[in-house]
Amino acid sequence: MPDKKNIKRILGNLPHNPGIYKMMDKDGKIIYIGKAKDLNKRIRQYFQKNYEHSTRTKKMKENTEDIKITVVDSDLEAVILEHNLMKEFKPKYNVVMKDDKNYVYIKITNEDFPRIQIVRRVEKDNAKYIGPKTAAHKVEDTLRILKNILLFRHCGLDIKFTDTPTHIVEVSKKTIKYPCLDFYTNRCVGPCIGKCTPEEYKKIITDMENFFAGRADEIFKTLREQMNNYAEIRNFEKAAKIRDKIKKLEDILEKQKVSDPNQEDKDIINYCVTQGKAYFNLFQIRGGKLIGQENFTLSALDADENSQNQEILEEFLKQYYCLATDIPKEILIPHNLENEQEIKNFVDKIANKKILFLVPKQGIKNRLLDMSLNNARIFADRQKFSWRTQDDLTEKAAKDLKKLLGLKNDLKRIECYDISHLSGTETVGSMIVFSQGVPKPSHYRKFKLRTIENKPDDYKSMEELLTRRFSKIALQVQQKDYEFRLSAKKDKKFIEKNNKVDLEKTDRDFYILKKNKKQLGFIAIKHHSEKVSELRNLWVLKSERGKKLGYKLINEAVKKSKTKRIYAICRENLKDYYMMTGFEDIKKIPEELNERYSYCRKKYGNMICLLYDKNKHKPDESFSKIPDLTVIDGGKGQLSVANKVFAQFKLDIPHIALAKEMEEIFVDNKADSIKLPSNNEALKLIQRARNEAHRFAISFNQQLRSKKMFAAGET
Repeated sequence: MPDKKNIKRILGNLPHNPGIYKMMDKDGKIIYIGKAKDLNKRIRQYFQKNYEHSTRTKKMKENTEDIKITVVDSDLEAVILEHNLMKEFKPKYNVVMKDDKNYVYIKITNEDFPRIQIVRRVEKDNAKYIGPKTAAHKVEDTLRILKNILLFRHCGLDIKFTDTPTHIVEVSKKTIKYPCLDFYTNRCVGPCIGKCTPEEYKKIITDMENFFAGRADEIFKTLREQMNNYAEIRNFEKAAKIRDKIKKLEDILEKQKVSDPNQEDKDIINYCVTQGKAYFNLFQIRGGKLIGQENFTLSALDADENSQNQEILEEFLKQYYCLATDIPKEILIPHNLENEQEIKNFVDKIANKKILFLVPKQGIKNRLLDMSLNNARIFADRQKFSWRTQDDLTEKAAKDLKKLLGLKNDLKRIECYDISHLSGTETVGSMIVFSQGVPKPSHYRKFKLRTIENKPDDYKSMEELLTRRFSKIALQVQQKDYEFRLSAKKDKKFIEKNNKVDLEKTDRDFYILKKNKKQLGFIAIKHHSEKVSELRNLWVLKSERGKKLGYKLINEAVKKSKTKRIYAICRENLKDYYMMTGFEDIKKIPEELNERYSYCRKKYGNMICLLYDKNKHKPDESFSKIPDLTVIDGGKGQLSVANKVFAQFKLDIPHIALAKEMEEIFVDNKADSIKLPSNNEALKLIQRARNEAHRFAISFNQQLRSKKMFAAGET
């Protein structure tokens, strides 16, 4: 229960200004972000004794230990700030749309000969964007058909038109040989070799834009004229090909059965709430025709399923229209909004025009809303069915696997690891997570492995992968009783005894590590400039070595550093040690360290300089979780690596290995492998995790190789 005295104190100091408020739980985590015209009135409303709150609000209130506010100048500023903070923090009790990485846009580039691309974000590059679209595969299928009809290009060539009598073009970024196969198979008009002018190509792009805007009549007219012309000259083969193109276009547009005789552009939005989620359906009507239907899912924890949810609808409108590239003047919604003027001002600002929200009660517009609601319910039912099917398959599988392995805890979180490389190059590792038996992609993590270069060594790579993953947990679990702080006068004798340094004259900050008041080790930070810090004088008591206290000292010192980039100059044989904590190789040593680096090389011989970049090592929710089971892709060898890492960190985490060839399960401390029938659900669960880890690792490896190949091609 919340601290009543603290809440009372907060309520007594609230201003009567517009702004946003953040509800915080006992751990200081934001669980809800809201906006208000009057912060005092709105926040006090939550704590009125006789006020009827929803179940969701009651639970949020029970978990609230603190409230932070930000005052702004206007209601509109409050709406904008609330939206941006929600997108950043995704609080538990807010209504948040599914991650926008799941949506795609059709991008028409701003070039002499524009490309048509599928992208996942809108950038400020003067290109035209159409979307968002929730089904990438449908967009790909549509563009594949349209490419056979409109002959646009999608290559990476940079083609510029030179206005000369011969219409010569200049081509740069020559990532492929051109003209490519598309030109020879009549799927591109060949702008790369000057086969069309920008004006001729622009007609293709205009037809494309018209098609997605629901204005396909001109395309059909052109195609029918071409078909008739070929038929007249008895070229029936080409006429038949154009006839087939017309048929394909008609198939795409067949779903556009809804029509509005008023020819108005509008969006129709309706939704239903079930099982903690809100399912939205959106119809896009342009020029009187239905040109698109999209479905969206929002989290709606403990929301009422049988009544109007004004907050849910308002949040959808804000979040969707921040993504949308085409906003009509009229938007049909199923019920009134509590903060209608604020939402209207917000959408008006995005659209740069006046938008009308309508709640029709009868007529064709009301029937369109009913149809949208029906589609939302169908979408929700399909999603619920997939959950139940997955739950039925995995619940028994997880219980069977727990029993098979003789584990005490339920398998709520399973992590699986795999390695991928091409003959030892671009070696990467993957970590995938199954939560309650189903994939949790937001907790997947990928690793670019550093200890192996240009030679295949799966065991060494797996050791690095597991060490980097579980060193963080080991430090949390085993070193929670250690004290790390700035050294004091009473630490002077201990530091000077074990290191040749005079603390009275040093320009470094020394930090001490203690447990039960006993001094165990120390480290220093030298701040060379506002951008460059260096770790120095790492030392651990001999009797305490082997407990990873060096990692503890390095990690804590990195946190204390005032700069984002921290360097370490060390002997080459310590490279792996520092890399395990997140340091990496650098090509160029900063100017501030040149003198120090030269001195070390002269005195100690072969030295290296490494870098820790804080921007690459932000707090990670997935890494803070401890798995109930760890699965390694491989056999006895890979399992022995896991045994070594867990023993090294003194972690008692259940772990197994799954060998591909015979699908054998290898378990720690058991000589014989476990062989299960191919239809066993426990085996299927492990296989799904292993296959997902394999897929994720390979895709990352391919991504790195493609990036490297294209980088080489551009030089």
